[in-house]
Amino acid sequence: MKHQFNDDHDILKALYSKEPASVSAALKHLLSDNKLKGAIRKQVYALGGDENNVPDVLNQALLAFYNQTDDGKYNPALSSITTYVVNIATQMYYTRRRSENRRAAMHDRSIEAGDVETFTNPEQEMSIEYRKELLDKVLHTTGERCHQALRLQSFSFSMAEIAEKMNYKSADVAKMALLDCRKKLNNYLSGRPDLLAELRTL
Repeated sequence: MKHQFNDDHDILKALYSKEPASVSAALKHLLSDNKLKGAIRKQVYALGGDENNVPDVLNQALLAFYNQTDDGKYNPALSSITTYVVNIATQMYYTRRRSENRRAAMHDRSIEAGDVETFTNPEQEMSIEYRKELLDKVLHTTGERCHQALRLQSFSFSMAEIAEKMNYKSADVAKMALLDCRKKLNNYLSGRPDLLAELRTL
């Protein structure tokens, strides 16, 4: 059966169907979308990457997007699929680059100091992943837009960058929106001191 995708509605219909052939066709359609690939390429280059990074970032972003549609986290009323996937790709690649830079800096310092490289044990890694997932779930209580904006801020994006990526009119508007998001987050956490205490260990 040949699938025809004219807009986001058609793509989402295929993804929500859970039919392997339909899901595969929808993801392949997005994978071959030159507009989407071009927008991700622009972000990858801006963060210091090159063409070799683009396919991998696109694949990972689409997989994350599909998982989020499956979990009901994507709200088509708030952003188009292209905007949403580009946002995922940007966050993922920014995090990867920051992690790579930190590892490189730590490696250089270790060499200079003659230190022996250390590793976290599996229990520590599981604990770290748990806390990351917990933080992500807490941020989702503020709503999808706030979740995206707060994550961008946590990745050290400037207000101007957040305004551009979230389609706010200006950096000041983004700042006011983030203040409102933080109020929502604080209101939620004020009734959950157990969560607040756990998040402080991050």
